[in-house]
Amino acid sequence: MNILKYLTLLCTACALFACSSVDIRPVSKDGASAPEPSATQLAGDMPIPPGATIRPQETLVMGSGNRWMGRISLSVPGESQAVYTYYRDGLPSAGWVLTSSSYSKLSFLTFNKAERVATVQIQSASFGGNEVTITVTPATKPGNAMP
Repeated sequence: MNILKYLTLLCTACALFACSSVDIRPVSKDGASAPEPSATQLAGDMPIPPGATIRPQETLVMGSGNRWMGRISLSVPGESQAVYTYYRDGLPSAGWVLTSSSYSKLSFLTFNKAERVATVQIQSASFGGNEVTITVTPATKPGNAMP
């Protein structure tokens, strides 16, 4: 019975070791791994807190610079109130106008800029830090609202 336990443990360890050494990043034509874009490259005119990292599985960005649309999902270190303050005070300096905000366990800030609307959602992560989701969409014009 002990041999079966050792074999199971050995097979599990080998499988974990094999998975940890696999590189799943995209490869370019010359065989080199394609670099991942930084959060600031994706966000364009949207300030990103220091130490923030992208959660690529939950991020979808179309366009670039001051015209991008989509969703950026970040892991941001620090206290949620500090992250909330960073966005509340930092986005207006980048030209965004705060239109509404709510601070709680799940905080929301909504901003307008030109023809776009941005929503920043901040939630404390299970193991410290914060999960931040920034969604940018085209602004709806008053005569074009959906019923």
